[in-house]
Amino acid sequence: MTSLTLDCVETESELLSAELWEHGASGIEEQELPGGRVRLQAWFDANDGLAERFAAYRPRVEDEKAVDWETLSRQAWQPVEVGARFYLAPEWDESPTPEGRMRLTVHPGMALGTGDHPATQLVLVAMEKHLREGERIVDTGTGTGILLEGAYLLGARGVGCDIEWESARTARRNLLADACPPRVFAGSLRALATRSADVVVSNINAVTHYALAPEYARVARRLAILAGFPERHVAGIERALGTHGWQPLD
Repeated sequence: MTSLTLDCVETESELLSAELWEHGASGIEEQELPGGRVRLQAWFDANDGLAERFAAYRPRVEDEKAVDWETLSRQAWQPVEVGARFYLAPEWDESPTPEGRMRLTVHPGMALGTGDHPATQLVLVAMEKHLREGERIVDTGTGTGILLEGAYLLGARGVGCDIEWESARTARRNLLADACPPRVFAGSLRALATRSADVVVSNINAVTHYALAPEYARVARRLAILAGFPERHVAGIERALGTHGWQPLD
């Protein structure tokens, strides 16, 4: 077993994690560092040119004992109550759903958006607070599809999109497994018609929010629920949408 440790700026961490998975990582841990930086430690079965492949991130490669990632992962994923109505539980969990809550199945895997991250939970709380039954939503950067499924549980209709083909396929598979409409496509928000949704939901990094601000304002009739960025980017994202006549609600 080989471990690879990389440091990067926060805005690069998601894409770098995806690249590590694609390169064959069997597990990844993320640690926040001062100054808006992130440390990623990934484990591989063998040292197959890792230092050379990720040379731009000052890699540290070490040999370690093998890790039973399946057992370790299942121990780490515990059911959690989110907001007033959601109960997030991993797919193997058999605990009963608490009274008054809706069970939202978590499918841990390579696609982004497993429900464990605070940003994902913040979006679920925001949808619970602001989404109206029967509204049409678009979940852009849908990842595992967990936010789209949460919207369905709240009575909304929707579609998810992701520029990563594998993520779109994963989301569709998860939604089918949970008896939800598998309305997901591989592509971007730019593929959708103007005012084709009431609400846009987007849990992506700040740089992508800046780039998509015109599309949020074009596609959504009423509301954009945005997350995935540290607090220092709030003002910038508000300005980006403010140029299109949008104002912060919450």
